[in-house]
Amino acid sequence: MRRTILTLALCALASHAHAGRVYKCAAGGQTIYQTVPCPPEQDTGITRPITRDPKLSWEERSRAQRDLQAARQRMQADAGRGQPMVRGTVIDGSVDPEQCEDLRGRRELSEAFGRTAPPHVEAAIKKACARR
Repeated sequence: MRRTILTLALCALASHAHAGRVYKCAAGGQTIYQTVPCPPEQDTGITRPITRDPKLSWEERSRAQRDLQAARQRMQADAGRGQPMVRGTVIDGSVDPEQCEDLRGRRELSEAFGRTAPPHVEAAIKKACARR
């Protein structure tokens, strides 16, 4: 039983490894290789499957690993990760914006079925959507 579970787990890991692709992008005169598709303005139309070269030396493998980590850090920085958290409060004009939106949705749903919203829903909308 344990062998079966171990074999299935290894097969699941191996199935993910064959599906990798590398995309070649051109940005600002530089060539960028990444594992996610390029934005339309940077797309060169060139993709290649990821293959591992067994003949790489230890130095080449470690350099490739450092380059991969640097590329991932650049991608995360471009996505806004690692930025300090925004502190403060969100300023919105209504007293309870989430409840206001929910109640307006309920009113629109009842109107879609040809009915008017009940008076208590209209009163709740006025209360939740009131300006501060």
